[in-house]
Amino acid sequence: MKYYLQVVKRELRQMFSRPLYIFGSFGVMAFVCIFFLTIMGEGLPERLPVGIVDHDHSSISRMIKRELGAGQAVEIYAEYASYEEARQAMQRGDIYAFMVLPSGLYQDILAFHRPTVTLYANSAYTLSGALSYKQLMTMANLASGAVQREVMRGRGYTDEQIMPLVQPVVVDTHILANPWINYSIYLSSVLLPGILGMMVLLLSAFSMLYEIKKRTSPQWLEAAGGSVVTAVFGKMLPYTVLFTVIGWAINVLLYKVMHFPMNGSFWFQCVATGAFVLAMQAVAAFVVSCVPSPKTALSLCSFYSTLTLTLAGFSYPVEAMLSPFQAFSYLIPLRYYYLITVEQMLMGLPVVKSCIWLACLMAAALVPIPFAGRLKNALQEPENVYD
Repeated sequence: MKYYLQVVKRELRQMFSRPLYIFGSFGVMAFVCIFFLTIMGEGLPERLPVGIVDHDHSSISRMIKRELGAGQAVEIYAEYASYEEARQAMQRGDIYAFMVLPSGLYQDILAFHRPTVTLYANSAYTLSGALSYKQLMTMANLASGAVQREVMRGRGYTDEQIMPLVQPVVVDTHILANPWINYSIYLSSVLLPGILGMMVLLLSAFSMLYEIKKRTSPQWLEAAGGSVVTAVFGKMLPYTVLFTVIGWAINVLLYKVMHFPMNGSFWFQCVATGAFVLAMQAVAAFVVSCVPSPKTALSLCSFYSTLTLTLAGFSYPVEAMLSPFQAFSYLIPLRYYYLITVEQMLMGLPVVKSCIWLACLMAAALVPIPFAGRLKNALQEPENVYD
């Protein structure tokens, strides 16, 4: 315990002597929280600019434009005379999508023909392009059905006879856990902890690699009584406490202040946050043990943290990935934290159901132990480490 406290006190002095640690923890996470929680304050982007190319100029085309502009999702930025003008506007970034209404649209609908209404969306902006395209597609389908209903009414059909023809399949949608379809609930609840994990990984690795770079690692190991396990645990403890508190503050912000749904146990989610911090610190210790070179190790940590956000499964389902990437996703602590979040926040499963993922996070803390000897050699002889 004596050597353990010596290492902790030594690390606290170094932590408060370098502004990088404060900026890389509180500063970065405060900025990230403000940025993501304000940019998606309404849950989904609204009033996305779209364009219209109207070659028909009929009552049905005017109705489409009127109804399209009346919604909250999109707004008509401009009406263009040709496809080329609209395409150039989309390439410039003025609009995210546009609709081309062909000439003879109204007559074709009255004659029960199938006019072609063409939609174009800029998929380079994934969310904005997809939402704009969805709204344009919905409006095109509703306009066709509305005209057909009026024509059938004029021919003497009743509404009971019309609706099975116009809408043969009625979809009764019940959205569980997130009935507001608030995209921020899906994204921020995992993205913010994911960025926190990235900072944990980079700062934990940096704190160890800085000792090697400055050739002070022998003094660090001496303060730990020659035990590399005591040295690593003592150095990591201040960062464990710091980042766990930040993670809990994020949970309070999301689930208590922002009122994100929490159908399961909030306290279990907080325990999972602490385990996630430990797991990311274990990854940092593992990388430093295998590659004690400061430049190479930090580059590997940066690369790994990028893959963490990409392959965790919250932006793209793991089941749809290629087999090698599916296998790699199980080496990412954020994957298990994401599964816990889904089961507790959205599904509201009993805590016992999520304990297996918590056990996986805790098991990650054991990963660096077989490489303790390699790390001890690097700490004892930092001059032999290639950088």
